[in-house]
Amino acid sequence: MPRVLRSATRKSANTAPETSPNLNPNTWSIPTVNANESESNKPIHLIHPKRGPLPGLTTEETRLLRRKQERLRLPTTSNAFAMDASSYGHHITNALHATFIFAQAEAGTAVCISSDGWFFTCAHCFGEDEEEWQTNRRKWVLDLTGRAVQIECRAWDIRRDSALARVICVEVETGVQNVPLFTSIPIPLASASADCPSINQTPIVCIGQPGADDLESSRPRSTGYGLLEISEGQLNGLIPGADPQDNSDIGTLKHDAWTYWGHSGAPLVCARTGALLGLHSSWDDTTAMRHGVLLVAIQ
Repeated sequence: MPRVLRSATRKSANTAPETSPNLNPNTWSIPTVNANESESNKPIHLIHPKRGPLPGLTTEETRLLRRKQERLRLPTTSNAFAMDASSYGHHITNALHATFIFAQAEAGTAVCISSDGWFFTCAHCFGEDEEEWQTNRRKWVLDLTGRAVQIECRAWDIRRDSALARVICVEVETGVQNVPLFTSIPIPLASASADCPSINQTPIVCIGQPGADDLESSRPRSTGYGLLEISEGQLNGLIPGADPQDNSDIGTLKHDAWTYWGHSGAPLVCARTGALLGLHSSWDDTTAMRHGVLLVAIQ
């Protein structure tokens, strides 16, 4: 999603150690603003495809979701995604299936981190301030197969630019009665992080949804990008002296994988292990360096 940034010249990054997060989403704390705790254990609602708007969406917003859904379900689209991801290995294919795109016009990306439907994304994908977040807590997202899922933001912190959301509704085929399990991306344990020991020069893969509108053109036109794009690069450390918990101005983690407006919330995945290392959040227009939220920001 587009984000207004306060640009500044950045120097080369210092190497910083990777910190392993708490792995249980139910105990994660993003303290600035939290949703009602009593809502955490509500059951996931199943709905079947029907005419008319989806819950919480207007007719036009539902049409946009359906158009994205149709594109994702084209055999040529799904085959291209599968071939692209498989060229990196099964672990990146798994990350692709754990990545969801926002159905809204502004794009945005989220990643599933638990098979029972917990998602991690950037706080500004739900709102730039508390008022906007409170009125936009529910969003519809789509997975690689076009499955429509409604998520609700349960914890939001604009300083960390981090948000946790939980599935509350899934559109399923007629006759399906069981809530599906969701493909999730692994989060590195301290004992399993030897393959990605540093946030400096660690090879990564970024999976995200670039916006459809060309914001660099002097006249209105589309970008022609796919609904999901897979790019590769590396982490380039933290902004020197930065607090990894403070991403309010710009993401403190630096990386050079290709992104575009709309990539906010896209997972930054260790190319060797498939583990989640952070999220893309922003870019510095004075250096063209991409920036993100380090995984430690969700602790």
